Amino acid sequence: VAPGSLDETPEAPASAGDADDRAHRRTPVTLADGNSYAATIAGKDASTDLAVVTLKNPPSDLTPITVGSSAGLEVGDPVMAVGNPLGLSGTVTTGIVSALDRPVTTSSSESEQQDPFAQQQQSSPVVTSAIQTSAAVNPGNSGGALVDAAGRLVGINSSIASLGSSSGQSGSIG
Repeated sequence: VAPGSLDETPEAPASAGDADDRAHRRTPVTLADGNSYAATIAGKDASTDLAVVTLKNPPSDLTPITVGSSAGLEVGDPVMAVGNPLGLSGTVTTGIVSALDRPVTTSSSESEQQDPFAQQQQSSPVVTSAIQTSAAVNPGNSGGALVDAAGRLVGINSSIASLGSSSGQSGSIG
């Protein structure tokens, strides 16, 4: 999927009761070959910057990624992070699994993102047991695949751990 945010447009409701159903959204999706397709948003999670989309009429030669398992990963295993870091589409970086079950805390304020006029609310923390990798993960990699040496999906790039803006030290979380 090409870089950029999801341009959500409410679908026409099937009935009056469906008008408030925020789960049924549509968005155009552009694949790596430049062709765009209509899609619906099946779900999204603001805390992990991830959305699941379903293409309405996908091309017949579109092949989904093979899903692997992070349970078989070991520290030192090679991995590759796929994404669009810093606006550069179709980028991959390689590294190794540096740590497993790394506790990562992010915050979720999904209600604030859905309604910019809502009163400010406290963000609720989200704790994840993550895969830490030495593969470079930069802004724009969020939501991209983390794959093992066989090309199987073993994680989703989600965050960059840093000690602060002046330290210059960071780590990648997939």
